[in-house]
Formats: sequence, C-alpha cells, structure tokens
Amino acid sequence: MNPSRTALYQQHVSAGAKMVPFAGWEMPILYAGIVEEHRRVRTRAGIFDVSHMGNLLISGTGAKALLDKILTNDISLAREGKGIYSHILDSDGSIIDDTIVYNLGECFLMVPNAATKDRVLEWMRSHAEDAEVLDLSSELACIAVQGPCAEEVMKPLADLSELKRFHIVQMSLPLEHSTLPSPFPSQDGMNCLIARTGYTGEDGFEMIVSNAAAPALWNKLLEDERVAAVGLGARDTLRLEKGMLLSGTDFDGSQTSLQTGPPWVVKFDHDFIGRDALESQSRNGDFPVLAGLVMDQKGVPRHGYPVVSAGEEVGVVTSGTMSPMLEKGIALAYLPQSLSAPGTELDIVIRDRPYPATVIRLPFL
Repeated sequence: MNPSRTALYQQHVSAGAKMVPFAGWEMPILYAGIVEEHRRVRTRAGIFDVSHMGNLLISGTGAKALLDKILTNDISLAREGKGIYSHILDSDGSIIDDTIVYNLGECFLMVPNAATKDRVLEWMRSHAEDAEVLDLSSELACIAVQGPCAEEVMKPLADLSELKRFHIVQMSLPLEHSTLPSPFPSQDGMNCLIARTGYTGEDGFEMIVSNAAAPALWNKLLEDERVAAVGLGARDTLRLEKGMLLSGTDFDGSQTSLQTGPPWVVKFDHDFIGRDALESQSRNGDFPVLAGLVMDQKGVPRHGYPVVSAGEEVGVVTSGTMSPMLEKGIALAYLPQSLSAPGTELDIVIRDRPYPATVIRLPFL
C-alpha cells in the first residue's frame, strides 16, 4: 500500500527534502541536515509539516462524558479555549496513545498520533453514548512554527502575544482558499485554528487549516529569513532533548502511565478506563519507570541498546541520540525504581562495549 501524502508534499519535494515513509505517510525526514535544522529551531525558528497527525472532532451532549471515561487527565480542567495533554488507556492500564484535547466550546478537538489514529477512533466510538466522533484528518493540514522567534514570525499573520500556552483560538488569517470544514463551530470566514503548543520544548504554534490553504501558509511563513523548513529527523532530536515521548517507541502498548509519567497526566479523582489497573499497580509498587541517561564518554545510544548495572542488564534504551545542543549522548530507558534516581551510575552497551552513563532528572535541556 502506497503511503499517503500531505497537502504540502510538493513544497517538500521542491525544497529538496529527503522523503521517507512514516506511519503510513510520505514525510520529509530532513532538508539541509538534522543538526542544522535542530539548532535553527533552538536559536531562531523552524516550520514543520505535521499534517500526518489525526484530527478527531467530538460533539454531542455526551462529549464530555466520553472524554471523562477515555482520558487519564481531567477534561473539566480544559475550559473553553484550553487544551490538556492526556493518555488513553485500555482496560489493563496500558497506553493506547497520548494526545492533546482542546475545548472549542461547542465541541472538542482531539489530536492523536498518526500511527494510532485509527485505533483511537475505533476505541472512542465503541465507548460513545450521545456523542459523535468525526474523523477530519484527511481534510486538514497542520503546520507548526517552533522556536524563540515564533511569536515574531507570526506577527504579519496574527498577533498571538495574548495567547497562553496550551490554549487555542479560531481566527481568520489573510489566506486564500477554503475555510475550516463545516463541522467546526463559528465558521463566519474563520480559516484557521491556532494553538500555542508544540513538540520541541520551544515556544511555538500549531496551525490547523484546510488542505487547500496549507501551501500558501507554508510559503508565507518561509518569507521570514529567520525561518527554515524542518523535517521529522530534527523533530525527533528536539523532542528527545526535552524528554518528550515518542508513541510506538517510548511506549509500545505494554507500558502504563505510572511507568512513563509525567505524574500529573493521571487524575484519579474521576472514573476512567484503566484506573483500576493503575491503582493496583500503584499499590504493588514494583514496576520499572522511564528515566533519562546522559553518556559520560563519547558514544551514541540508540533504540534497543542494553542498559547494564554491575554487568547485569537492567533495561533497554527506548530513544537515544547525540544531543546537538549538549553535544553528548542522551537516552530514555525503563529502569528498576531502585536504579532510577538522578546520579545513579550505569552503563549502556554500544557495539558490545559498555559506556558509562548517569541517570538525570528530565528534561535533558
């Protein structure tokens, strides 16, 4: 089966991007180079095509009740115009996906990961009562502007200085082509949803527009000399420096929210699917947890590399890279709680040789 292409495919190809298959999509992995693109985002600004992410619209009188049941976090904390980060669990407490859900007033917008979108959609619909879950993923594009210059870069299009982190606004940008699809509330010429969120640890915005409007928005943003297009390669190293998890890599369906954290992602004061399993796991207390490791010598940790203590394997690297900003190897790994405290000295085995590493408190940067 051929991978899908986003509305920005031609922009990527014209810019010389290296395209690769990712979660059923043909996506740009890099343009100029991962390290150069990474540093551009940390120092100025970069734009990403993240149109492969899902867009699920939840509406109806039972919408909030459905989200109460599905999400580990408390949807009541998301007043209109605000979003929350949450996990979605199965009945055994294992993570199906992590997601952001925004309260749009008359409905909610959920953004699941590309590889898990279909499973999340099926899971939501199987538990929906008096709620409708629409999949608008194929009708929408999403462009992320990330970096310390992001707010200034956006000024020719919109003044977003008052938009708080993890908040969302619907507005009209000076773009041609279609508005947002009709299921969204408050149309009246509104052609964009803008959230102050991102996956890099920098300030930034994620803009959801129609597929038809995406190329013009992309081209407009690139008119700013501080901005460069950035691929999924740098997106991965950027998120890892900030200790953010990658679905399917740092959790693969066998871990729970208590293992991955962060602790605030679970609110036990409401009855969600998987809560009983988490409470049981918490009482037992004997489970590995995700921790960060920094290499003490030269060496680049990669996914699947063993983590050892006194010559005995105690974990496996889930994500690892050479940090472009720290210029050190960094990794995430599930470790026994007794070995997860910051300052604990361990080894990561790279090509059959142990390299010393130290547990640190996340994020790395």
